[in-house]
Amino acid sequence: MHIDWWTLGIQAVNVLVLIWLLGRFLFKPVTAMIDRRQQAARAILDEAEAARQAALAERATAASEHAALKAGHAAAEAAAVAAADRAAAAVIDAAQAEAARITARATEAADRAAAARTTEVEAAARTLAARIAARLLDRLPVAARLDGFIDGFAQALDGLPDAVKRRFTDGGETLVLLAATEVSAATRAALEAAIGQVLGSVPPLEIRVEPALIAGFEAAADHAVVTNSFRADLAQIAREFARDDRQ
Repeated sequence: MHIDWWTLGIQAVNVLVLIWLLGRFLFKPVTAMIDRRQQAARAILDEAEAARQAALAERATAASEHAALKAGHAAAEAAAVAAADRAAAAVIDAAQAEAARITARATEAADRAAAARTTEVEAAARTLAARIAARLLDRLPVAARLDGFIDGFAQALDGLPDAVKRRFTDGGETLVLLAATEVSAATRAALEAAIGQVLGSVPPLEIRVEPALIAGFEAAADHAVVTNSFRADLAQIAREFARDDRQ
């Protein structure tokens, strides 16, 4: 077999030239175009990723705003409920306070009415008792309205403190007596004797007639009150009745 080295060399040169031409005018432009396409694709992918990240960020922001809005609504609702509860409690408290005031006023009015009625009844009872006693005493001698009360009056006078009794004896203070009827000379003498026995001496006496006593004597001064009369007895009975009613 005969090899033509010149032909082989020329063919080799042709191949090298072809490879250089392909690399120069085909491979490089194609490679450059592929690079540009890859760069464009990467840019598109980068933009898509950026858009995705932006969308995710917007989604997160929207979710955060929604949560904040929801929390704000919940807080506003809770505040409204609390305000409504406070307002309702205030209304209830005011109503209860007003009811308590009305009840207290009604109770006070009822107590005043009951007290006034009790006072009226007591006054009527005293008046009736006084009339009955006066009618009964009218059937007795006039002196009986006084003489039977002298000893009791002396005992009441003796119950005063010694300092008070000395004001009548040592100080010469006038003892003003109220008598149910006119005092006879005999009754006055018996009265002075009883007073002198209690005080040691008889002070100046001023006797005034007071029919409201019904029977008996009373003495009143700035520092002492001595009673022994039907009026005082009836008043004491009325007070005891009132105390029994309250109990």
